[in-house]
Amino acid sequence: MIDYNIRARGGSRGVFPAALALLLAAALGCDRSVAPSATNGPDQPQRLATAMIRVAGAPLAVEVARTREEQAKGMMFRKSLGPDEAMLFIADRDTNLAFWMKDTYVDLDLAYIRSDGTVVQVERMKALAVDPVYSREPARFTLEAPAGWFAAHDIGVGAKIEVPPEVVEGRPSGAPPK
Repeated sequence: MIDYNIRARGGSRGVFPAALALLLAAALGCDRSVAPSATNGPDQPQRLATAMIRVAGAPLAVEVARTREEQAKGMMFRKSLGPDEAMLFIADRDTNLAFWMKDTYVDLDLAYIRSDGTVVQVERMKALAVDPVYSREPARFTLEAPAGWFAAHDIGVGAKIEVPPEVVEGRPSGAPPK
């Protein structure tokens, strides 16, 4: 899940005590400001609309987290993942990002991806870890998949991810551009 408390400060590493205080506040329940939907309770995994992307040329169905609320919850509360279950997070532009694993019970692989589709960083995320993992350079997309997925599919830094314009813009397939 994306850590908006850290991202809001531009991903700065120079304010560790403030970041730690925000993380502790969130861990104590201060991040529950989003009202749950009828299908996604506050302690239940969310299920989002899916879309097809291409990862190094291979198709992959992903849940798409567009809104701040969807991104903040991410894959929280999931106890297991299917072998090709993945989530794509879309930022408005290339920016410094930070993700953590609060209330996420499965290890994940994470890839930070620039607007041009180039993977710029791949990380293994440990279940329940609250230490944020910062993007080392600005990225627009973040792809989360089951731990080991990137290695099993030979995906690393420099790989290309194709996100169709309609997925980026949040419009139905075949609809005219906004």
